[in-house]
Amino acid sequence: MRKAFEDVLSQALSPDWKVQVGSEAPALAIETSAFTGVLVTGTISGNAGLLMAPADAAMIARAFMGEPPQEAAEFGDELREAVEELLRQVFALATTALEASFEQVWIQLDKAVTVAEPRERIRLLVSSDSRPSPLVFELQISSDLASSLAASDTAPPAPAPKAAAPPKTASVPAPEESPPDLSMLAGVEVLITLRLGHRSLALREIANLTTGSVVELDESLAEPVEILVGERVIARGEIVSVDGCYGVRITETLEPHSLAAGSVG
Repeated sequence: MRKAFEDVLSQALSPDWKVQVGSEAPALAIETSAFTGVLVTGTISGNAGLLMAPADAAMIARAFMGEPPQEAAEFGDELREAVEELLRQVFALATTALEASFEQVWIQLDKAVTVAEPRERIRLLVSSDSRPSPLVFELQISSDLASSLAASDTAPPAPAPKAAAPPKTASVPAPEESPPDLSMLAGVEVLITLRLGHRSLALREIANLTTGSVVELDESLAEPVEILVGERVIARGEIVSVDGCYGVRITETLEPHSLAAGSVG
């Protein structure tokens, strides 16, 4: 989580913002703090919450929006939306990091989530060269999420089931697998999407987009475009012109077992 905060702040604000885990920060009072609930599902599941003083929340929101700092700024709806967008980016990076250890993980903001008796409290001190004192964030982890993390981290891999050995005198032919009958679905229409590339923009950069602005993608013109069904990549190809319209020539299709395993997408 600390690394996710650092990456997002350095991209959206400036590289001089630093995040460290510290216990010397004063405790935050829930009744006078801005609280954002977090819902974690997937291989690990449970609730968490991010606690911050309204003045600190307003300060980080104004910095995220590219506005000058204002200590007495009121934490209204506009600043709250800016903080929530910042946190969405933070938790998106945290999700990617967690999936390296716990496979499928989804993290989303949920205002209805509260953590009544957190199992763990992690203080994050967010500072920059332009601020004399750090902003304080407190990540509260519920008992169910802490237990889920501990269980997933220590659980041994499940042993593969042993197949019963056939009698030595008998010859057991391997069963033939027949392909599934998909004839009933042959007429179903599926929307496909072509993805030319990616680009992450800070909220202030999006706000500055006008007619004539150019958004540079991460991919080059020579790289193939991706063909998706929903969020799953099913093939890749190159852009062509067909009777004055855009088309795509397939250069690579993914094997069915790759799609089923979710190894690409």
